[in-house]
Amino acid sequence: MSLQFPEKTEIPLANPPLAEVICQVRYPPILRIAKEQPTKFQERIRQRFPEYGIEQPFKLSIPGAGAIGEPSAELPPRLLRFTSKDGHTTATLAVDFFALSTTRYRHWSNFVDDLMVVSKAVEATYRPAYASRIGLRYVNRLNRTTTGLDNIPDILGLVRPELIAVLHSEAWSDPEEWTSQLVLPDREGKLALRFVFNSTEAEPYFQLDFDYFEQGQVALSELRERVNRYHQVIYRAFRWCLSDRSLAVFGSRPIEVC
Repeated sequence: MSLQFPEKTEIPLANPPLAEVICQVRYPPILRIAKEQPTKFQERIRQRFPEYGIEQPFKLSIPGAGAIGEPSAELPPRLLRFTSKDGHTTATLAVDFFALSTTRYRHWSNFVDDLMVVSKAVEATYRPAYASRIGLRYVNRLNRTTTGLDNIPDILGLVRPELIAVLHSEAWSDPEEWTSQLVLPDREGKLALRFVFNSTEAEPYFQLDFDYFEQGQVALSELRERVNRYHQVIYRAFRWCLSDRSLAVFGSRPIEVC
C-alpha cells in the first residue's frame, strides 16, 4: 500500500533545518572508473563542480579477544570528489555509484538540476547498464541554531507528540540519547524514518532523517521522474512530522531558482 501522508503545498523556508541532502545512484561495477583518470567526466561537470579531489578509504579489521586470525587491511575503491566553488555541494563518483550531496539546500529544483548534470555525465562517459538502487535522503536537525529556541522542551514541542512519546515517562526523566527507525513500504520503494535525540552535545538536537530508496533495474533515463516522486513523499512526511504552526520558527522566503 502506498503511504498516506496528506498533500501539502511546499513552503520554501528561510532557515531550513536541513543538515544535508544526499542522492545516491548505485549501478553494477564499472572497472574503468578505478583504472583511468576521469578526464572526460570532469570536463562535462567542471563548470558546476570545479574543485577535484580523491578520497582513498582504508578498512582495518582486528579480530576480537580470543578470535583466531591476524589483523587485515584493505583498500576499497577510491572515491572521486567534485565540489562546487562555494564548497557546499559535492558530486562523488565511484566504481559502483555516483552521488550528489549538499549542506546548503535552497530548493528542490536547484538540487535535481545539479543531480541531472552529474547523471548525464555518468551516462555519456561510462554508460551504466542500469541503476540498481536509487536513494534520496533528507537529514533535518532541530536545534538552537535552526529553530532559535533555547531549551529542549520547546524544540521537542515542534514535533508530533506521538513521535517522541518514549522520551516522556513516569519511569525516567531527562533522557540523554534515543534512536528509532521505522521502515515503510511504498509502491516499488520504501521510506525509512529515523529519529535521533541527543541532549549530551554542546547543542542538543532532535533529528528527523528521511531516506526514500528503491531497488531493482531502473534506466537512468527515469532518474528525474523517480527522484521527483521520492522528494514529494519525503516533503509530505516532513510536514506530517511537524505542525503547520511550528514551521513559523524557520521563516519563509520566495522560491529561488537558478
